[in-house]
Amino acid sequence: MMLLFLLLFASLALAVVRQVERLDAVPEPPGGCCPGCGNAVEADWMICPRCKELLQNVCPGCGRSLPVFHRFCADCGSPRAKDYGGGEHDQKS
Repeated sequence: MMLLFLLLFASLALAVVRQVERLDAVPEPPGGCCPGCGNAVEADWMICPRCKELLQNVCPGCGRSLPVFHRFCADCGSPRAKDYGGGEHDQKS
């Protein structure tokens, strides 16, 4: 009986931890929207013309354009540099 209780408690604790990790993640903004102000932006823009939010930077691994809300480069898999762009996006880590 005690083993069943511990197993149930462990699975509940795991579910809570997963939910908390999901809340800590920075959500990717909808396609074509600025993460700073939410207005429509073009895919190749580097900075939002309305709020001056940095939209893209250069990947430290392959040199390709990398949106600031991506944690890893979609082309080479390199992690985003800690010191670039996004302002509020990097402060949660």
